[in-house]
Amino acid sequence: MKLTKFEKELQAAMKKGSYEIVKLSKVEREKYRAAARTALGKNETITLRVNGGDLRALKEIALKAGKRYQTYIGELLHEHAVKKVKLA
Repeated sequence: MKLTKFEKELQAAMKKGSYEIVKLSKVEREKYRAAARTALGKNETITLRVNGGDLRALKEIALKAGKRYQTYIGELLHEHAVKKVKLA
């Protein structure tokens, strides 16, 4: 799964131990928790019904990008989820 720039920075800081604890608002704290869960969490398997035409299109796009279609769909879901969390 492709991480956002923010998630990569957070992951690098955690690995180096170069972070400091600061007082955050409840909203900010949850934003960081969500990013940490995403960056450090393990992948889970889901079953999803998708329109056949949509799946063929996604597979074609993924193939042109040189990716497996499952990886491509996961990246799309991740980008959408991150965008929605930032808007909240």
